[in-house]
Amino acid sequence: MPAVKKLPGKKFQTPKMLSAVARQQLLLINGLLDEVARNYLARLRREIAELIRIIERKQVAPGFSRKELKELRGILKQIADLQINPERGRRKDLKKIDALIGELQSTVEKW
Repeated sequence: MPAVKKLPGKKFQTPKMLSAVARQQLLLINGLLDEVARNYLARLRREIAELIRIIERKQVAPGFSRKELKELRGILKQIADLQINPERGRRKDLKKIDALIGELQSTVEKW
């Protein structure tokens, strides 16, 4: 959804025309917001699902080494320490979740 890059010519810059263009652009942004949010959440959910698969596979196959068990306890602590307020719907809470997932991926990729 490309945004209009250029305003109508000076001749057509009536308040009515400008407000119509602004409305159109805001509706485009609204659609972009939905698309970006949907893709962002899908990526985070895939990454969480992959973390779950890694942990389940490790539990079944060879099991956890002492070092991995220590790291698993660290993962649980990191998750428990996550402080967010979902009701507020803040970007910083999404960033915290995204950062946590990244940290957990870094930990389990060594397994």
